[in-house]
Amino acid sequence: MTANRSQYQLVSTKEASEILGRSPATLKRWRYEGDGPKYVEIRRRIRYDVSVLQEYIRTNTRVPSVRAALEEIRGGL
Repeated sequence: MTANRSQYQLVSTKEASEILGRSPATLKRWRYEGDGPKYVEIRRRIRYDVSVLQEYIRTNTRVPSVRAALEEIRGGL
């Protein structure tokens, strides 16, 4: 079975770290701890699928509470 080449857009740890706004060392630590976005390992090279990174961002996006919004408006309580 041949996979469609455009099915996955794989990027390096450095590129993934830029997408996530974290350091490459943080992504390495997350892999070690079993945390962070899923990754692909091919012949000992780590790659991240861009669609997985985007989903990771979506699932970790938080809506601020009403209190946090009021604090921001008032300049902190």
